[in-house]
Amino acid sequence: MKLSEIKGERALEVIADLMDPVTEIISDAAFKDAVKNGTKGDAIKYLLKNHQRNVITILALIQGEDPATYEPSLVSLPLLLMDLLNDPDVSSLFGLQSQSTHVASSGSATENTEAKEA
Repeated sequence: MKLSEIKGERALEVIADLMDPVTEIISDAAFKDAVKNGTKGDAIKYLLKNHQRNVITILALIQGEDPATYEPSLVSLPLLLMDLLNDPDVSSLFGLQSQSTHVASSGSATENTEAKEA
């Protein structure tokens, strides 16, 4: 399930429940470095090794499951994580979009319209 598919009061509950695990993950400097300088695989590997409970909680909440009893299989876990990290709604909601300094401006240059004093 994608974040955009969660609506209404359930969406409010999910966002509230996601705040703690997501905040803990995005506060982790090593995770931020993996997102910024590594591959998505690096970020996933880091999450799997260092934030197991947070990952399970996030996946369970998005899937509509109880985090206390949610047990994704070995085969499904990488796919679930890739879907999560590839979801643009997840990136924009939690500020995980990569910051590129190589992106060209999409707007036109503005002209100074102030009159020059002679």
